[in-house]
Order: sequence, then structure tokens, then C-alpha cells
Amino acid sequence: MTKDGKSTFPGSIRDHQDAVKAETEKASTKIDEAFGKLAKKMRERADKAKAKMEATRKPEKRSILLRRFELYADAAKHLK
Repeated sequence: MTKDGKSTFPGSIRDHQDAVKAETEKASTKIDEAFGKLAKKMRERADKAKAKMEATRKPEKRSILLRRFELYADAAKHLK
């Protein structure tokens, strides 16, 4: 396999500031949306665990569901 002598490296970032800023904004928006979506899922799971916990009378099962609720709630809070 022979290598072409011409470089495909696009150049320095300073030469393409506008493109870099636009790409950064685009990627940041997508990341924020993904984190928001995941935080919403974690909140829904926390609410579901809390509802199950309130309907359960067995202490062992309640403690398990309480811990599950805490973990999901903490994850949602961290992601927000």
C-alpha cells in the first residue's frame, strides 16, 4: 500500500474558527438533549420505584425499593 504524498490534515484550528464554533455548538446541543432525555428516564424510574415502595408492606422489599428510588433520583439530579 503506497501513501499519497499529499496530507489530508485540515490545518490549524485558528484557520477555521467559525466552523469549529458551529460544530461545537451543534455537538453541545446534541449532548445536552441526550443528557436531558436520560435524566427524564431516570426520574420516571425513580417515580415508579417510589410508587411501588408506597404500595409494599414488607420491610425488606420497601428498603430495596427505597434504595432503587434514591439511586435513580441521584442519577437524574446528576444528569440535570
